[in-house]
Amino acid sequence: MSGSRVKNVSIKMEAALLDLNLSHCPMTEFPEIPRCLRKLNLSGTQIKEVTLSLDSLNNLQMLKMSCSSIQKLQCSIILFSLREIPTVDVSSPILMSKSIYRLQMDHCESLTLLSELPPYIPYLDAHGCTSLEKVSFTNLDPLDDDDVDWFYMLFCNCFSLSQDSIDNIEANAMLKIGYLAEKQRLTWEYHYLRYRLFCCFTGNKISTNMFEHQSTSSSLVLKIAPNGSSGSRFLVFSICLVADLTRCHHHEYLKFFCEYQLTTASGGDYEKFTIQWRSCTDLETERKYMGDHVLILFSEDMVKKDEDYQGASFEFYIENSNYNVEGEEIEDEYIKVEKCGV
Repeated sequence: MSGSRVKNVSIKMEAALLDLNLSHCPMTEFPEIPRCLRKLNLSGTQIKEVTLSLDSLNNLQMLKMSCSSIQKLQCSIILFSLREIPTVDVSSPILMSKSIYRLQMDHCESLTLLSELPPYIPYLDAHGCTSLEKVSFTNLDPLDDDDVDWFYMLFCNCFSLSQDSIDNIEANAMLKIGYLAEKQRLTWEYHYLRYRLFCCFTGNKISTNMFEHQSTSSSLVLKIAPNGSSGSRFLVFSICLVADLTRCHHHEYLKFFCEYQLTTASGGDYEKFTIQWRSCTDLETERKYMGDHVLILFSEDMVKKDEDYQGASFEFYIENSNYNVEGEEIEDEYIKVEKCGV
C-alpha cells in the first residue's frame, strides 16, 4: 500500500500478515498491529502517535520510520523476557523489543530521544536525526542469538548528541565488539565465518578510556605486553578513526581500510593483514555527511592467536570513489584520517 491514498487500515488477518508497508501514505492514525507482524514500514507518514501492544511487538523484527513525523510511541511489552514494562508515553519514540533486528530512524528531524534501546540490535540507523540529543541502551539483555554476526550503528549528522549519549554509544559498540571477539575465539577453526562492527557518529574525539593507544595522524605503533602465563592467548584489537567526511561522493562506495602488522621480538618475523569496511546503508535515501565523524570498527581479522608478538603497527585510509551516471568509476581519491586509536 506504499504511496497510496489510504488513510485508515483495518487489519483482520491474525496469522497471515507478516509485512505491512504504509510508507508515504497520508495517514494520521494507525490501528493496533497483529501479533504475527514481522516488518512495519511507516516511513514518510504524518503519524504522530503509534500504540504498539505487547502482543503486536512480540514478533516484530524490523521497524522503519525514516523521514516520518512520529513524535510519540506507546509501548507495553516484555523486555528480554525478564520483566514487563508499563505503558510509556513520551514526546519522542521509546523503542524496546526482544526480537527487533533492524531499527531504521534516519532523517527523523524531530526525534530527540532514543531511550533504553536493546543493546544488541544488529542494524541501528539514526543518520540525519539532527535534533537527537539522548541515546541510551538497557543493560538487561543476555544475548542468546548465535545468528548475529554483524552490527551497524549509524548516528551520522546527529549534531545535537550529548556527551553522555556519545559515551553510551561508544560503550555499546565496545560491548558488541566483546561479544564478536568471544564468538570468533569459540569458532576459531571455522575460517569462513565473518564478524563485523561498523559504528559512526558525529564528533572528533577518541575516548581515552576505550582506546589506550592514540595518534594524531593516520598511523600508530604500539607495544604488546608479553604473555606472562604459560597458556595461549588471543590478541583482540578494535580501532577508532576521526575523519571529515564532508567530501564523500557516494556513501555506499565509501571504503575504510586498515593495514596492520604484527612483529616478534627479533623483528624478522611478522604477519601483515589488510581489512576493509563499507558503510551499509539504505540506498533509497540520499546520504550526506557534514564535518568530522568518529568511526569505531572491528572485524574477525582483528582477533589473532598470540605467537609471542611484541609489537603492532597500523595504517588507516579511506577510499572515496566517484562514479558517473552510468556507474563507471571516474576518479579514486582518499579522505584524510585525522586521528586514530587502537
